[in-house]
Amino acid sequence: MMWLFSPIGRWLAGIGAALSILFAAYLKGRAEGKAALEQDQARERERRARDAIEADNAVRRDAASGGLLKNDGHRRD
Repeated sequence: MMWLFSPIGRWLAGIGAALSILFAAYLKGRAEGKAALEQDQARERERRARDAIEADNAVRRDAASGGLLKNDGHRRD
């Protein structure tokens, strides 16, 4: 423990403490970023599924009412 009382020991202990703090902050930020990314991805999956269901329902509604055979002004050869 005498190494801590020398100037070099104090510098090494200070640098070690600073690196430990930086590494802990890096790990915390990484964990929070991963959690936020997973949450955003889950929201996006739910939104895309909801949009696909709505589009399917709209097509089924148009097909049932004969809306697909109506002239929409576009020429299809």
